[in-house]
Amino acid sequence: MSDAVSCLDFPSLLNGLGDVAARYDIDDLASCASTNSLLLERAAQGAPSGSVVVTDEQTAGRGRLGRTWHSSPECSLTFSLLWKFPAQSNLSGLSLAVGVAIAQALEDLGVPGIGLKWPNDVWLHGRKIGGVLIELQFASTHAAAVIGIGLNLQRHPAWDALIDQALAAIAESGVAVSREAVLAAILRRMVSVLDCFAAEGFAPRLRAEWEARNALRGQAVRAVPREGEMLTGLCLGVAPDGALELESADGQRILVTVGDVSLRPDLAARP
Repeated sequence: MSDAVSCLDFPSLLNGLGDVAARYDIDDLASCASTNSLLLERAAQGAPSGSVVVTDEQTAGRGRLGRTWHSSPECSLTFSLLWKFPAQSNLSGLSLAVGVAIAQALEDLGVPGIGLKWPNDVWLHGRKIGGVLIELQFASTHAAAVIGIGLNLQRHPAWDALIDQALAAIAESGVAVSREAVLAAILRRMVSVLDCFAAEGFAPRLRAEWEARNALRGQAVRAVPREGEMLTGLCLGVAPDGALELESADGQRILVTVGDVSLRPDLAARP
């Protein structure tokens, strides 16, 4: 652990981790610029698989597509996890697999109404409560994934004005859980999910788990790239490699790969 003072109850976290505690090396910080940036630096310096950086506050938190990730000690859980896979591993679908682990963990805690939105969002009754940012490093001996996770535990009064989509927080589910309990539950599930991913990839088992929680299945959606033509269609699900499958108005199957794409429900297409 770091010498910095933080709000995390470390003995409670270890108790919640139980027999998987030995798989992790957890650093607990009061503040840092970005847990992903810090862990990427440590990965380059040889940090072991299972290294975790948890922080009360990020001063330069990053989300996908260059967005700012907002966090606060009272309202959010923010951490990054380093996981190493064998060299030449196919990591397609990894962000979706991580979403499965988060969803399973929240369900373990009794949180109802959890859904997943391609490729990296966690929803509670149709509103975003969290997201995933994965950054990769490759070496001759392994592939290292730094998995950044942010979850809203409580609603922050400033966030609705700062973020361009409907938000929710775990507290709104009616289930009272501590930050330590949520972190422990996610790390416990992450062991089994990432071990499964390393052994067989995203499909078939993790794909089936993701599909069971697909928040937009059968709905009309828009895939909006930063550049290029907007894609619209019905959300069918995901391919074995994690690509989004849409059906166009003329019945054509469209595959959208993970990249600079923002997925939104197509409200104009609804009756």
